[in-house]
Amino acid sequence: MLYESLSQPKIFFLTFLFGFLTGIIFDLRNILKNKIKNRFFNGFLSFFCVFLSIFIYFLINLKFNYGEFRFYILFTFFISLYIERIIVGNLVENFIKKCYNKLLEKMKKIYESKIRKRKN
Repeated sequence: MLYESLSQPKIFFLTFLFGFLTGIIFDLRNILKNKIKNRFFNGFLSFFCVFLSIFIYFLINLKFNYGEFRFYILFTFFISLYIERIIVGNLVENFIKKCYNKLLEKMKKIYESKIRKRKN
């Protein structure tokens, strides 16, 4: 059996995993897009995320599938991206929002303590 045929389950799994990674990148983009209202930055961020997802797809295709384009690889990538966006996306987005809010609270406490020190 050819090496390419033996490694297809590994290729399938890695493609599925990197599709999830791409979905998380788009979740981060959505959070930043909601927090920052600059239209130029949001457009650049969207372009960057699309470019990064295409780059990730081509990188895993070259690295693990020897540059061969097969339908099941493309299908797996988009199905895992869709699954992450629909099912896991809300959980990841909520987790990232909680971390962001806690970070803001800590930064606010540090800032307030510095102001108190200056007043004294």
